[in-house]
Amino acid sequence: IADETAMAGAEPGEPSPEEFVYGEEDFVLQAAGWGDPDSAPSRFDRALLAGWSDRMERGLFRYRLGPLPTRVLPGAVRLVAQLNEQRSAERRPPQPVRSLRDPFDPGAFNFTRLRPAELLFRLRRAGGPGPPPEPLLVAINASPLERGHVLLLPEPELRLPQLLAAPALRGALEAALLSAHPGFRVGFNGLGGGASVNHLHLHGLYLDRPLPLEEAPAEPLGPRLGLIRAGPAPAFLFFAPGPAELEPVSRAVCRAAEHLGAAGLACNVLATRGEPPAGPGGGRGLRVLLWARRPLFGPKAGEPFAVALCELAGLLPLPNEPLYRDITEAQALSAIRQHLLPEPELRLLGGELARLLGD
Repeated sequence: IADETAMAGAEPGEPSPEEFVYGEEDFVLQAAGWGDPDSAPSRFDRALLAGWSDRMERGLFRYRLGPLPTRVLPGAVRLVAQLNEQRSAERRPPQPVRSLRDPFDPGAFNFTRLRPAELLFRLRRAGGPGPPPEPLLVAINASPLERGHVLLLPEPELRLPQLLAAPALRGALEAALLSAHPGFRVGFNGLGGGASVNHLHLHGLYLDRPLPLEEAPAEPLGPRLGLIRAGPAPAFLFFAPGPAELEPVSRAVCRAAEHLGAAGLACNVLATRGEPPAGPGGGRGLRVLLWARRPLFGPKAGEPFAVALCELAGLLPLPNEPLYRDITEAQALSAIRQHLLPEPELRLLGGELARLLGD
């Protein structure tokens, strides 16, 4: 309760967040390569990282984040393990979730309780292509995984539960194209899929390593859907070659996520710069990955780590040094894959989604 109180309420004299107004000319169609990921940050990168660093200096995070020990686990999947003891010890305990359709609970912690100083800016697009998405508030994640880890929030006063919505997803995908860094990714954890707050939000974060799922070819399931098996968990793949395709991709991903929920399945989503579904050679765009999984409500006894979008993508934030030092690829894959669907069920679901999205 003390943690929640510390986050709640407005501070006298705090201004409302500035607007970050962007247009089509601000989209970075070709981000920097991994050989020089820090070259020429965009206007969005500069605003986000400057605001984030300012809030770190002002002590608005739960802990001070320095360089994190990182290693690639030996093995074919090349999982990236990262030691982040403070996040494990000091983050707010996840809210209890009982079902995939839990309503918003105004009595629990939610993002209307953020202090104004935790808000960096409001993202708003002016001009084309197409009608602009709803504005998104960009706020610090007070228990960060990485430098620049933020929350992307549709208007918090709407008090929407943590169910993926196309307007919010499209705004987040546009944010991904505003960054010139190859590792700025956006993602979503659904209820039963690692979401810790039942109030609609997405994550944005800079992950300073390439992931196999950026380039691996996908098995085609339909005209707008593929299945990618790179990384620790198979994912359904959607692809937007440029800004004009973000709106139909957002709608398709959300139709698929809604279908999963109706089937009693949880979901996670990650958007990353990457190659077309067929693999390298066709011009990079935005890959959007959707994972279907068995829902989990509450911690699972004996789990070495919780499984949410980062773990499914191949990044393992680990809570203690012995686990970080000793974990093997086989152990990590076993922990992740116990949440996944058996192959026949995954195949059946892929066919259902292909038919749904082909309508």
